[in-house]
Formats: sequence, structure tokens, C-alpha cells
Amino acid sequence: MAKAPIETRLMNKAVDYLGRYASSQQRLSEVLGRFATRKLDQHDPDEIAAAIAATVTRCQALGYVDDDAFAQSQARSQRRQGRSQLAIRQRLRQHRLDDAVIDTALDVADQASANGELLAAYRFAQRRRLGPFDRRRPDEDDSNAIMQRQQRQLGAMARAGFSMAISRKVILLADPDSAAAFIDQLEHGEDPTL
Repeated sequence: MAKAPIETRLMNKAVDYLGRYASSQQRLSEVLGRFATRKLDQHDPDEIAAAIAATVTRCQALGYVDDDAFAQSQARSQRRQGRSQLAIRQRLRQHRLDDAVIDTALDVADQASANGELLAAYRFAQRRRLGPFDRRRPDEDDSNAIMQRQQRQLGAMARAGFSMAISRKVILLADPDSAAAFIDQLEHGEDPTL
């Protein structure tokens, strides 16, 4: 049975899009919907909706799109970048993924580490040069300047989605060498005591 021209065009667009970007099923459906609105507006909307659903189903059957694998890949990548669980959850929800898929992805992302959230907080602090990684440390005599800087850094950690307890552990650590040792221990599955 020959495919309809609508399905052929949608499949070509889907393959082109998935060749460039990893995507969830819902995001692919939205992309195909926008494409159909621009390029296939002369066709019946019900026919287009059915063709989009068939194209997404076919892409899933062929293994081109897999919500579980996509969520796990995104969660692992974002954990390595130092993103909090809250930030990762929000980003995956933007891709219209189910909470069960998101929970599984976060569990998989944190399997290798003893405390994934703490490791992500250290990586965030290292990337943003906060706490022990701050190169512009004020004079140790000026306690007011130290407190103000710590408050600003705690605020940055909170805005990134980290809890106050974890943020304090990271920010109040004294030097970069001990922080690097904690990161190394966390990466190897050990739970360091602070």
C-alpha cells in the first residue's frame, strides 16, 4: 500500500528533525503540527492530525523516538552540568514527559553517585565559581564582606534549585582542594562525610 503524500512529507520532516535533535514523542508531534500548519494547510485538519499521529507512532516503532531513552540521556547530561533535580524535572516537563518517566530518568542519572544532588551542587559551584571555587575571596578579616558574599552565593544555589542544606555544605567548604576531593569521592560512589 502506497503512503499518502501527507504521510510521506511528515515522515521526511520527522526523519530530518530527529536527525538533528533528540526529541520526545510529544515534542515531535508539536514540530510536525507546526510544519503541517505552514506547508500542508490546504488539506483537511482531521486528515493531518491522523497522519501526524501515524508518523509519530511509526517513528516510535522504528526506534527513532523513545521517551525513556530521551529522558535518561537528558537527565544524565544535565546532572553532569551541575543541574539540580528540580531544574532537570522542570526541563523534562517542558518536553511533555510523564512524571513516572522523569522519576526513572533521575534515578538512572544518580545511580553512579552516592549523592547525585550533592555532586551536582559541587559541579554547579565549580562552574559558577562559588564557595570554595571562588577566586575573588575577600580578606579573611572582613567578616561582613564574607557574610554578604556567602549570602549571594547561597541565593544563586537556591535559584538553581538546590536545597539550603546542600547549598550550605557546598558554600561553607573551606578550600578548593577539599572540594575536589569530595567531588572525586562522590563520583566514585562513596559518600563523604562533611
